[in-house]
Amino acid sequence: MKKLTLVRSIAIACSFTAMTANADFPTVVIDTDDTITLDYDQAIDMTGAINVPTLEITDPADVSVNQFNHDSPVSAVGGVSNNISAGGSGITDLHVDVTAVGNNASIELGTDGLVVGAVQGNQNGGASAVGSITGNNINLGTVQNKEGKWVDAEVELNVTAVGNNLTIDGVGENGITGTQLGSVQFNYESPVTATGSINNNGFNVSSLRPRDPKLTVTAVGNNLSAPLGSTGSMLQINRASPISARGFVSGNRGNIGPVNVSVSAVGNNISIKAPSVD
Repeated sequence: MKKLTLVRSIAIACSFTAMTANADFPTVVIDTDDTITLDYDQAIDMTGAINVPTLEITDPADVSVNQFNHDSPVSAVGGVSNNISAGGSGITDLHVDVTAVGNNASIELGTDGLVVGAVQGNQNGGASAVGSITGNNINLGTVQNKEGKWVDAEVELNVTAVGNNLTIDGVGENGITGTQLGSVQFNYESPVTATGSINNNGFNVSSLRPRDPKLTVTAVGNNLSAPLGSTGSMLQINRASPISARGFVSGNRGNIGPVNVSVSAVGNNISIKAPSVD
């Protein structure tokens, strides 16, 4: 059965002494039946860039990323619970952010025409984020925003779990034209799970000014963002890696405004767009 090697080589910018190296990093293979195989204990050529079936990048990578978690789950847990003021005033402002990311790379290119090679992978691990706001006495007040204006405070919970994230951008208007990109992102037996809950709180706010608790829960297997003008091939794989997001707002008491709940689960996402110009 004919097989195509999706990752033939990885450029390691910091090491040029050894031509090859044995590493616990998988070679990714896809056959004609679309069966994906991850083979370990392979010799990795450290001198070239990434090659994928739809594009042969023969030049060594100018920028190389090699991120891999093996048997290494990534988890983040955050919560605010059972806080009750003795005077009955309660919590006046509440923002909670919980984020778990398996692999993250942010690259700013300052020169046109560069070659970028990137491999990000999770095997037998995954990413999980859990956030909760539970059992609190909440009496929201007012706070100053970034512009210095006084605005109504809010209860806000953001929970994010990402397997692999790669962001490529140019510095200003530079570093965009002629960029070549070879990218592989994969999760193998590595679930990505995000769970958020706002439960059993007492909202002791004025009935004339109810507040809307905001809950955003996001789970993403693989995400890539690159500027328009990039050429190359981008591969994203999830194998035996469920992506799930759950959000709950329940059992709260008091004057609660319209509840804003956003729950998203995305297996693979690629965004290529022109940079914004002020």
